[in-house]
Amino acid sequence: MNCRLLLKIFPVLMFLALPVPGRAQAEKTLLVTKIAFGPDGAAKVGYDTKGNAAQEVESSKIQSALVFYALAMNRLDAESGKALLNQVQAAVGKIATEQGLVRADLLKGNPLLKALQAAPAEQTLDLTFSQVGKSNAVELKPETVDPKFLAPAVLYLFQDQVKTLSESGVRLLVLAMGGMNKWYREVGKASDADSVAKAPAYALNLAVDILEKLGGKKKPN
Repeated sequence: MNCRLLLKIFPVLMFLALPVPGRAQAEKTLLVTKIAFGPDGAAKVGYDTKGNAAQEVESSKIQSALVFYALAMNRLDAESGKALLNQVQAAVGKIATEQGLVRADLLKGNPLLKALQAAPAEQTLDLTFSQVGKSNAVELKPETVDPKFLAPAVLYLFQDQVKTLSESGVRLLVLAMGGMNKWYREVGKASDADSVAKAPAYALNLAVDILEKLGGKKKPN
């Protein structure tokens, strides 16, 4: 199965208080994310930014993480998908608190990590996020991944971003995480093939609307 997915470009950069750069029509690799599970069952997240500007990298990190969450939800069975959704929603509550944004620990005691910790296996996932004309392309390698790695990989990726994104980036990410769960609960089904594109797009549009209202901004025509 070819895991290369074409998606519309999401309007993220302006909500990181950064300018939107001019974009070429040729394919351009924006970010390669590596999630490497070691012999202890834990994963390390790394990025190859391909020399792209910091603002573009942050935007790409958020978008590719959301698409990876959608891809995992699409591949997991119903029970496993529900468990992941519940843990992502719990993470949203830990990050967005009444006291403000918290760079919370999403991994400590997380039940979705116990299986790999009990029976560790090495596996590396590469997620390539590229721009192709007016669309973005996402490709996961290897194309066939044991489902047991998917939910843990999502959690490790979100954890890394919660710790390393700018404050505005974390705000956008957590709003979009909640928006994706809203899509799964109220709008569409994770098992549908087009959910991998539709859920992140819905979530980012929802997050953008919220940020615009909070900031008193109007959408550009």
